[in-house]
Parts: sequence; C-alpha cells; structure tokens
Amino acid sequence: MKKIFILSFLVLGWHLANAQEKVDSLDNNYKIEKGRFFTSLTASLSQRSAENENQILRQVKNQNRYRFRIVGAGGYAIKDNFMVGLAGGYGRSKEDITFLNENQQEVTTQRLEQGFSIVPNMRNYIPLGRGQLQILVQTEFGLTFGESLQRNFYESEIDKIESEFIEINVGVSPGLVLFFDRHWAFETTVGIAGLSTRIEESITNDDLQNKTRIVQNNVDLRINLLNLNLGVAYYF
Repeated sequence: MKKIFILSFLVLGWHLANAQEKVDSLDNNYKIEKGRFFTSLTASLSQRSAENENQILRQVKNQNRYRFRIVGAGGYAIKDNFMVGLAGGYGRSKEDITFLNENQQEVTTQRLEQGFSIVPNMRNYIPLGRGQLQILVQTEFGLTFGESLQRNFYESEIDKIESEFIEINVGVSPGLVLFFDRHWAFETTVGIAGLSTRIEESITNDDLQNKTRIVQNNVDLRINLLNLNLGVAYYF
C-alpha cells in the first residue's frame, strides 16, 4: 500500500512538473500565431504655445493649441505575424491665437474641432530575437467625420464659421510592440505617411446661400517621429 502511495505521488508530481513547464513555455512564447486576437487602447497628445513669433504671413502675438486623440482597436491573426483589424477613434483640437494680419490689424481666432474615425487596418509583425520586442508595420485606411467652430474677432466685427468635414487617409504607420508576458504588451506608433483627402463645407455667419466647399489633397511620405501614439494591448 505504501509503495502504491509513493508511486502515485511520483506520477502526480511528474504531471505537475510537465504542466508547469508547458505554462512557462507558453508564457515565453510571444509569437503572433494564426488564430490569436488582440485588443488595444492608444492615445496621443500634442500641445504648442508661442509668443511674438514670426510666421510666413503674420506676426503671432500669442498662441495656445492642443490636440488629443484616443483610439480603441481589435484584430485577428489570419496567419502567423499578420493581423487584420478595425479601430475606432475620437479626436479633439482647440486653438486660441492672436496675430497681426497683412494689414497690421490685430485678429484673435478661437477654433474648436472634433471628429470620429473608423480605421480598417492590416498589421505585420517582425519579431526581434525571442520576439519579446517586435517591429510593427500597420497599413490602414481611415475615414473621419468631423465638425468645427471658429470665431474671428476683428476690431469692429466678429465672424462665426461652422464647418463639417470628411477626411480619408491611406498610409503606413510603423511602430514597436514590447511584450511584458504572452498577453500584455506596450505599443507605440509614429505619425502616418501616405495620402489624404479632406472635403470640408463651411458656413460663415449663418449665410447658407454662400456655403464654401474646399477639397484638399495631400501626399506626405515623411515619418513624423514627433507624433507618437502610445498604448497598451492585450493578446489572447
């Protein structure tokens, strides 16, 4: 009976040791394998203040501006190291500026803008070493719907400009992923390089008959290292 008990204890210990070894192996496996999912939350923030600054067509006396954006995303690995996903975001910016125009008149402008975006994307991962640190290359197609309100204060009048816009972006955003364990990771990406189109319609002082429509196309192949998006992701 004693021998049976010892033998059973040894078998149980062997199974527990194997199970722990498998868990440790899984915890150290950072590979983005086919069939895995991820979800993430990222944010970006920029702020600018200036006084007595010479710009191209105006002399800025005082400027305060901030922008922030928050994005929630999710995705699925259709093959190893490659995911398709969808992100949704909200952005907001505000600027207060006082400057002298080309006629040396003092103008104060207050502008507030916000927008909601939908971003289908593809994410390619390039592991470095054991894969705890990976290069991330995200190709995305973004669609943003937004609105803005601007007031221009002149010496004798005030202009109110209300706008609605649609912005389309197609480009590549590189970054890095650092895994803390198999599931949790820290992600950072830089500003997107690619093509963008913005269609904006504006109404000044409620004058609906003289609505302004502007279509702006941009090609920007620079990687903006100062525009960082920082976030936390969970892989499962």
